[in-house]
Amino acid sequence: MKGIDNEGVSFYKNRNAIIYFEYKYRKEVTMEQLAEKYSITKQRIWQIIRRCQLGEGDYYEGFENFKEKEDSLKELGIDNDQIHKLLRKWMSDKYGVKTITLKDERI
Repeated sequence: MKGIDNEGVSFYKNRNAIIYFEYKYRKEVTMEQLAEKYSITKQRIWQIIRRCQLGEGDYYEGFENFKEKEDSLKELGIDNDQIHKLLRKWMSDKYGVKTITLKDERI
């Protein structure tokens, strides 16, 4: 990974996997509780969980899956707003990632 040494990669990979599995299998734990436990924001917890979902538990694999999908859409010449919508749909349909409904998506 760019800008991080092997020790850092190992630390974050393990931490992120633990966060993901705690959230997935300990149904009573909330993102707020995990954020407090790991001294990071609830938003960061959500990002970790989402990326781990895309990588079947592996944050970095999830990042690569997302980047590959994003790059393939860019190669098609699709504009950024449409790419964003397509990526959200892809994450939801393929991986069951919950996304926040955007204002323009509301009925």
